Order: sequence, then C-alpha cells, then structure tokens
Amino acid sequence: MDLPGAIITAVPLLTFVALFGIAVHRAIRRMPRSVRPWVAACVITTSLTVATYGWGAVHLYTPDIAETCATTYRIAWDARFGATSLLPLSRRCAAGVDLVPAYVNPALGGLAVAVVASVGMVVWAWARLPGRAVRV
Repeated sequence: MDLPGAIITAVPLLTFVALFGIAVHRAIRRMPRSVRPWVAACVITTSLTVATYGWGAVHLYTPDIAETCATTYRIAWDARFGATSLLPLSRRCAAGVDLVPAYVNPALGGLAVAVVASVGMVVWAWARLPGRAVRV
C-alpha cells in the first residue's frame, strides 16, 4: 500500500477510535469510583476482542482462494479442506495450511475469558456499592 492509501485508511479509523475513547472516558467519569477500573477493563478487553476478530476475519476474504493459496503458500488449493469457519476463524488451503494466522483463535479465547471476568467484576463492584445490597 502506498502512503496516500495508508493515510486515507488510517485517518477515519483513528478519528473513530479517538471519538470512541472520548465518549467512553466521559461515561466512565460519571460512574462510582469503585466501578470505574472494571468498566475500563471491560471496554478495553471488548475492544481488543473485536479488533482481534476483525484482524482474523480480514484473512478469510479473498477474491480467489486458489490463487491466494498458490501465490502466498506455494501450494494448490484442496477443496476438501476449503470450508470457511467463522468460529473458530478458519479458511484452509490444504491440510495444515490456514489463511488465518495461528495466534488469532487462541487470542480470541483468552480475550473472551477476560471479557467475561471483567463483566463479572463490574457486576460484583456495582453490587457492593453502599445502598445497593443484594437481597435474597
């Protein structure tokens, strides 16, 4: 990609990230002090999960799978292994050769655990606020 193309791609993306960050910061500032770090962790881990999934999903899409396998991996595309899977992310050229980088699916698993843990901590911190006792 040439420099003008990179700039045209990066400017809207960075603008969105900056505006999203400002909105999240303002929303978190209004929350009780004990809940803030867990909400921030939840937002960060969720954003990283979405970005990692997007990065892996970008590798799934190619106009011609046979040509991509031939030019990138120097192997012929085998239709028996050519199915696309969205969870876990996978698109194989042949046995053992995947277009999606090998680190994407384990990273998604770890980030999903982090999202669930941070959501649980938000609920726990919110329930421990004074005046919000859980009644059984």
